[in-house]
Amino acid sequence: MNKHSTKTLFFIALLICGCMPQAGLIGLAKAYSNAVGPEKIEEGVVYFRKPVFPLKINESDIPINNPLQIRCYLKAGAKYHIYFYGDWIDYSHSVTKTDYDVFVYDPFGKLVSMHTESAGLPEHLGTTVSDPFFVPEYTGNYTFLIKNDGKDENWGAKAGTFVVIEHLECNKWYEVHMQGEILNKPVVDTIWAFEFTTTSGRVEVPVIVPESLDMYEVQLYLMANPAAGVGTWLNGIPLPVESSLYGVETTVNSIVYGGLTLKNEGFRVPNASDSCEFYGQDMLINYSSGLTGNTNLLLYYLGLIAEEGEGTVRFMFKTDFTAPALEVDPIDKAVSNREVTVTAHTFDSGSGLQTVSLNYTANDWKDWNTVEMSSSSENVFTAIIPGQPEGTTVKFKVTAIDMAGNSAARESSYLVKNATSLSISLSSTVLTGSDSIRVHGWISKGLTNVTLNFVTQNTHILKTVLADVDGLFVYDFVPNMAGTWSVSASWSGDQKWWDVYSELLSFIVRKVSTSITCNVNRISAILGETIDVSGYVAPAERNLKVTVSLTQPDGTVVTRTAYTSSDGSYEVSGFQPNVKGQWQISASLVGDAFHEGSRSSLVSLNVSDQWYNEYRLYLIAAGGVAGIVAMGVFFFTRSKEEIEED
Repeated sequence: MNKHSTKTLFFIALLICGCMPQAGLIGLAKAYSNAVGPEKIEEGVVYFRKPVFPLKINESDIPINNPLQIRCYLKAGAKYHIYFYGDWIDYSHSVTKTDYDVFVYDPFGKLVSMHTESAGLPEHLGTTVSDPFFVPEYTGNYTFLIKNDGKDENWGAKAGTFVVIEHLECNKWYEVHMQGEILNKPVVDTIWAFEFTTTSGRVEVPVIVPESLDMYEVQLYLMANPAAGVGTWLNGIPLPVESSLYGVETTVNSIVYGGLTLKNEGFRVPNASDSCEFYGQDMLINYSSGLTGNTNLLLYYLGLIAEEGEGTVRFMFKTDFTAPALEVDPIDKAVSNREVTVTAHTFDSGSGLQTVSLNYTANDWKDWNTVEMSSSSENVFTAIIPGQPEGTTVKFKVTAIDMAGNSAARESSYLVKNATSLSISLSSTVLTGSDSIRVHGWISKGLTNVTLNFVTQNTHILKTVLADVDGLFVYDFVPNMAGTWSVSASWSGDQKWWDVYSELLSFIVRKVSTSITCNVNRISAILGETIDVSGYVAPAERNLKVTVSLTQPDGTVVTRTAYTSSDGSYEVSGFQPNVKGQWQISASLVGDAFHEGSRSSLVSLNVSDQWYNEYRLYLIAAGGVAGIVAMGVFFFTRSKEEIEED
């Protein structure tokens, strides 16, 4: 069959609604095809089997006190955009406006909403006054009763368009049953139409067609952009220019709007349609309006037209083209015959995540397994790979797919090895001086060289010890300074066994407390004589450095150095004081890596010169004589003064 042959009957309903104005609804009953338009038209009632086509209501079709009923089959929970506008909309101060009111009844005849705007104002038929869309509670035929509420014959009954169309969301898959024409005539599911809104100037429409169906065409129409003066707003949702619902297109700034036809001939929006050449061929519209950086809400219509066969078509309005963000934690160590947890961090700021899956293989993708990852916390997904034998290289791939079909993938791998255990213990946790400490250890892999790492401050000392066939090892370590030490053991592993590190253990090396004495072989000396200074350091230890400090009367300090013998004794001999007066002598032990410092008490030494020592008896005698003479003079003078007074 030629896809571009004329199919007049296929589009009779649309032609009647859009191309034959002024004709009455009842008079057109025979011209409608029950497959694509109203099922039937009776006196004052129009029956629709599905919400696809706009219904043109001509002037005087709804006179005062003669309401029109429109009955349409709706699905519970679906979202429908229902509105009534056209020539009768009048914002002027005219007193002869058209005043249409709309009342909505559910399949059981219950009034579910009423819309009684003032004369000349458009009727918006949402579930509530504030809702832009109508969501049925039940599946079945809903009745929309349109009443002309004019006050007298001078009020208007102008023309308008009544629209019921299903509103779909972007970036979500939908399904619809399609059936080609039978005996060259369309049936109920031959044509479907939907609307959606977005700010995106670029839209992709993928259509997945089953093998049992040959689609004629998929058509996309940019219907309204109120910000650019094309269409208008009603309750926050764009409405198209009325004429665009009947095949009239408008070009604004090189962008085509409207032109809705839903047929196999006439106007086509460039790059906004696609068709099948055979059964089961998928279709794709990749449309860009040129509205780069647009932030205004746009209204689109989509038409699906089947040709032969039947089946369920899947389609989407894709406006999200950004893949999810995805990162996968590296696998640290995979141990033989133990499960491995793969952790992925992923999120999608556009349409939202649909699935996160894990594929893994143990034989380089000759075959593989797929696991759906589960959410363990916000943006974190995990899955388990079963344990594998030692030596296995496991390759895996994490794939995150969003609702719009965008995907991100990360691949990685890991090698499975045997686990290694390593433990150590210490013979003591507190040492004194240069005592040694013994490290006992065990490693599950025998006959390996274990590295011991001793650390204090910024000093690292590495030692190697060989474990026996059972994995046991012992090492004696002598610290080289006091302080807090730590020790750990490690092994670098090999091709079959993982590297391993023991726990970190600590021990303390304390300094030895010391004391020192100081003795001088005399308490006084003559200039030129020598003295000996000696003493003991406790606890006794050989080669400890002792400093002897000899302080002169003027504070000048002279030092001499000595080293202890094995019994802790030291001596500075043959020191010759060169200044007379009182000397102060002491000894001190300078602390080292293992010893605390200490200082002795002071010892006094009186140093005099030689002349004073040789003649001091004569000086004493001379002093005594001089004293007697002085006393004699004193008493003689005193007696003389007393005689003169008498």
